[in-house]
Formats: sequence, structure tokens, C-alpha cells
Amino acid sequence: MSIFFDSAISRFIENNKDFAVASAETKGNQEIAVLTDGKINAKIVYSPDSKRFFLFKGDFNCSDGDYTELQSYFFDPTGDNASDTREAVSVANEFSETIGGPAPVSIIPEASRKLSKKERDSDESSAVYFVNRIPGVLPECREPLLMHKEYFEMLLPNKFCEEVVVSAVARLLSDKSRKSQAEQFFAFLNKMYDSGDMDVKSIITMTILNSITGQERIEYVETLLSDGLKKSWKSARKFIGKEVKPEKESKYKQMSDKYREQLMQNMQNR
Repeated sequence: MSIFFDSAISRFIENNKDFAVASAETKGNQEIAVLTDGKINAKIVYSPDSKRFFLFKGDFNCSDGDYTELQSYFFDPTGDNASDTREAVSVANEFSETIGGPAPVSIIPEASRKLSKKERDSDESSAVYFVNRIPGVLPECREPLLMHKEYFEMLLPNKFCEEVVVSAVARLLSDKSRKSQAEQFFAFLNKMYDSGDMDVKSIITMTILNSITGQERIEYVETLLSDGLKKSWKSARKFIGKEVKPEKESKYKQMSDKYREQLMQNMQNR
């Protein structure tokens, strides 16, 4: 087994204490490990040929053909073992979040409790969850995402998409050799649009898709979108160049605005 695969498996087990390796093997160039917690199986595959890690999920003791693919992660070693090992660990962290699924339902009424950072980040309908998964289909966004989080000490989903993802999508559409990757990216947008909350839907249509210009590009992208997303994008294009006030501000923005007002007031009172 390669050092990268071993690092990914070790981190996955570290993150998921109940899981242990049930089997590990090499088939051709592929490295495969099946891990289980006695209730479900997680199968992790590293395929150097496709430059990807894959995560599959199945029932405990299921047959090889009964696994469902949950996620893939682009992985192309650079030759720098330290950097590549860190990247493999990032793969395991992503897969750990995915296999964990939604957070357990609390008996405390939703309106009377605050979500923890872990719950917000793993909420599959949230903008944070959406943006954290963009590097899986647009690898060039991975390093900028780490820099963004380090600089702001948090993830600002729409700001990151405006400053990084938009230009990455433009480069993707300009490179004809990346047609397969473009198809994967817009399939990812379709999936996230269907499952995402209003913040996710707005970022996808108003920020990412509305950045695409040129009739030829627009028509090409429309062929890759689901009917629902294509219809929403057509409506969103009416607002290009206009400042649109959301019908309802998110709680995050309300808290942010309130904090800013308090901060300004404190500064004036000094």
C-alpha cells in the first residue's frame, strides 16, 4: 500500500473510532480498503489512473456489487511526500464527514438551541457544506480555500465564490481539454442545488452561474444543468447588474450586522 493510501485510511479510523479495517487489497493499480463499524461498511478506493480517491458505502457484510458511491476526491501526487500526505489526510477528513451523515436529531426544540460549528459545517443543506466540497471537483480551489479560512478565521461562502470559484469556472470553460471535469462540476451544482438551502441556491445561480458570459458558453452550460436549475438560472439572469436585496436575511447575516453595529457604536463611544 502507498504511503498516501495508508495515511488516508489511518486518519479515517482516527476520525471514526468505531471503524476498523475489515480487508485491504491491491487490484491492478487500485488500492482498496473496506472498513466497518459492525453496522455499515465504508470502502475507500485509490485509483492512480483516474487520479482520484473514491468513497463507497454499503451494509455490513454486503457483497462487492452492493456498494453505493458517495463521493470522489481528486488526488494527483506532486512528488512532495509531505504535501501529498497532508492532502491524503484531507481526503480522509472529507470522507469522514460524508460517511458520518447528518447530525443526530436533538430533543431540544430547534428554535431554542444554537447549532455547534460542527453541526453547521456538516449540514448538507448549508452554504458552508457546499463550498467545502467545491475543491473535490475544482482542485485549484483547494489551496485558496485554506488561505481564505486562515485569513478570515472562518468560511464566508459567497465571498469565496465571488473571489475564487468564479474565476476557476471561467478557466474551466475556456479549456476544451477539461470537458469531462466541466461535466462533473455542473453535475455537482445540480446535486447541491437540489439539496441546498436558499443560501446555496442563491450562490449557485446569482454568483456562480451569473458570472458565465457569452451566448455560446451559456448555451453549453445549460445542456449540463437539470431542468430545475436551468429554469432558475434563466430567472436569475434578469438581475445581472442589479443590486438585489434578499427577501429575508439569514440569521448569520443578521448577527453579523448586529455585531458590526455594536462594534461601530463602541468605537464612537471611546
